[in-house]
Amino acid sequence: MVACELPMRSALLLLAVFVPRACAALLTNLAAVADRYDCLLLDQFGVIHDGKSAYPGAVAAVSDIQQRGKKICVISNSSRRKGDTLARLRSLGFGPCEGDADIPEGVQPISVVTSGDLVFEGLKAGNAAPFDDLGVRCFVFGNGEEDEDYVRDCGKVASPINQADFVLARGLFSMLGAGPDMLRRPAVPYTAKGEEEVLEIALQRGLPLLVANPDVVRPDGKDSPMPGQLAKRYREMGSTDVRLVGKPHPLIYEACREILAEAGIDAGSARVAAVGDSLHHDVLGAARNGIDSVFICGGVHYEELGIPQSGPAQEETVAPAPEKLQALLDGFAEEHSGIRPTHTLAAFRL
Repeated sequence: MVACELPMRSALLLLAVFVPRACAALLTNLAAVADRYDCLLLDQFGVIHDGKSAYPGAVAAVSDIQQRGKKICVISNSSRRKGDTLARLRSLGFGPCEGDADIPEGVQPISVVTSGDLVFEGLKAGNAAPFDDLGVRCFVFGNGEEDEDYVRDCGKVASPINQADFVLARGLFSMLGAGPDMLRRPAVPYTAKGEEEVLEIALQRGLPLLVANPDVVRPDGKDSPMPGQLAKRYREMGSTDVRLVGKPHPLIYEACREILAEAGIDAGSARVAAVGDSLHHDVLGAARNGIDSVFICGGVHYEELGIPQSGPAQEETVAPAPEKLQALLDGFAEEHSGIRPTHTLAAFRL
């Protein structure tokens, strides 16, 4: 048996104790386990949509779970605030969501927690770890769209790296603070060379790196310049102060427990499962935080499993060969103290 003790920031955050399991049997559909749980912590990209279109059967599956009186909390490593996710979910046909009018009696609305929202609120409050000692001025690796608004609205000031108190990583599309004019042109497009120069200065100055999206691969499974990779490179350079917010780290699960409490669901006795396509984020995070997991095969690990990637055009569910699934889960378990998903599912469908 392996025990994992989590930092206690509220009474809702529990001691996670789990027992390594044998290889989880591949379920035929979600309905086989839906009634075992009171709440599903549901990943979005690669599980129910691709950012533009819902996957076949996903809207119906989410609606069915809600009709059963279950709580769904979409839990995402998006570096954007939760309003962006709620708007996308509504536009794709998911709902009812929190804040909607005329929610049917007995139906729990979809709630949302994003790592970007947790970082925003944490920086704005500035009264708890890992945000309480960061200072005001930050250099930002950004999304390239609303980075200036994000920084300003949470009470921080975008600054050149040689004046910054910390580095914030939201995305790798722009570098806010590297522009030639902090009033008229404060940002420039991201480049690998620019990143290297910024991190070298940050390391020399001993600056902490706060990461609002710890993902290392895109939802399509491709190796790309994600903020989680930036964190890895900064560590490899010698930094000892990298602060990751989002799955598999505890803060995002604590926020989910608080949502359950607000919905009248006792976090201590509720049956909760995390559903996602990433072993390293969804499954690992669930195990470390004392909850079950449902691993979706057609997401970021699709190439390793030798199956088509889930997507709007993927009408037929294709299950991986048992030996490939076994090999993937065995390798993951060997690297992570025997952790395996509680259940596995080819795609998020009833």
